[in-house]
Amino acid sequence: LSRIAKVFKDYCGTLSEEAIRKNFILLYELLDEMIDYGYPQLTKTETLKSFVYNEPIVVAAVPNTGKMINPKTASANAVH
Repeated sequence: LSRIAKVFKDYCGTLSEEAIRKNFILLYELLDEMIDYGYPQLTKTETLKSFVYNEPIVVAAVPNTGKMINPKTASANAVH
């Protein structure tokens, strides 16, 4: 999972909710190339560039928010 997150960061520049929303098609295409039948295949960014044709939409990096929690996406225990 950490390797998949690194590939997403390499393509999009940042791994945030907004970056995932704006680059959903690209990330779906990356996952399709990286995983076959539930097993990881290609996880090197340079190798994937020859198979993935969508261009990323650049999103500004989110500043460090510390322990700020989004109540809409957090579990019930994390909010309290």
